[in-house]
Amino acid sequence: MPRLPRLSASVSLRALIPAALFAAFALGTSDRAEASAPAGSDKAVAGQSKAEMKSGSAAREAPKAKPAAWLGVSIADVPAAEIPAAFAPITKEGAVRIQQVFKGTSADQAGLKEGDFILAINGMPLMGRKTLLDTIHSKTIGDIVELRIGRDGKAALQKMALSPRPEDMRSITQMLVGGPAPSLDGKYYSGDVGSLAKNKGKVVLLDFWATWCGPCRMTIPALDAVYKKYHDKGLEVIGVSSESLDELKAFQASGKVGYPLFNDVAKLTTNHYQAFAYPTLVVIDRQGVIQRIEVGAHPQAAIEKWVQEYL
Repeated sequence: MPRLPRLSASVSLRALIPAALFAAFALGTSDRAEASAPAGSDKAVAGQSKAEMKSGSAAREAPKAKPAAWLGVSIADVPAAEIPAAFAPITKEGAVRIQQVFKGTSADQAGLKEGDFILAINGMPLMGRKTLLDTIHSKTIGDIVELRIGRDGKAALQKMALSPRPEDMRSITQMLVGGPAPSLDGKYYSGDVGSLAKNKGKVVLLDFWATWCGPCRMTIPALDAVYKKYHDKGLEVIGVSSESLDELKAFQASGKVGYPLFNDVAKLTTNHYQAFAYPTLVVIDRQGVIQRIEVGAHPQAAIEKWVQEYL
């Protein structure tokens, strides 16, 4: 069985997992678990009496749970019927396909790519994602796993160490900065300007939002003003929401937005961009590279500054 290049069992763990990731990295977007915040020291101190504090018997902060291990990819289920026969043996439950590889993780350094099939782990053919998840969840950070990867009609084995999953899942979003912008999966319901590939040569500002989100509603007028001011200079603003089309059209009818609006009802685009909070603003330069990601409401002046840097 051939092996994918760029990684051997002799590669040190230090090389596999960048130092920045040790402070932080479940497997992928579709399988992410909500990170629960550990008890903070401020809360512990607030519950102490003055006598306890004076005597030095203050309760210590509860220890943080160890970060879970993960591969550093997001995945999607693939039925057996959609997997090339060249990758046999394949179970009737199918396998998974990599949707995204996160920059700086073990998967990235091992050379895994978007579109690769993960067919087996540690010699066990995948019976859907459960086999993969159960195996990963039984391991700890730094453990070596061997994946059977399908790519370009050929299957190969790849060994790699497991990375730590970030405590703050929003840090995954920042890992997209400096990489190519994922495509838009869905359809426009107002102002169709086509795919991101079609908009190369322009600066594109994506706004991941929801009609029920107060900060999103506060940001819309600023985005609309920036769009009108810089559209003729090469700016495209696209609002992306995963709500139902009926809800979005009703909102649009009650207060029109001038820039194009995109319906991501299947949440494929939202998952690709790891938009865990609303609003999430993504600045894409003229070459189609993500240059900035900001979460939360921001004033018009700040948004203008981000855009002007790449116009």
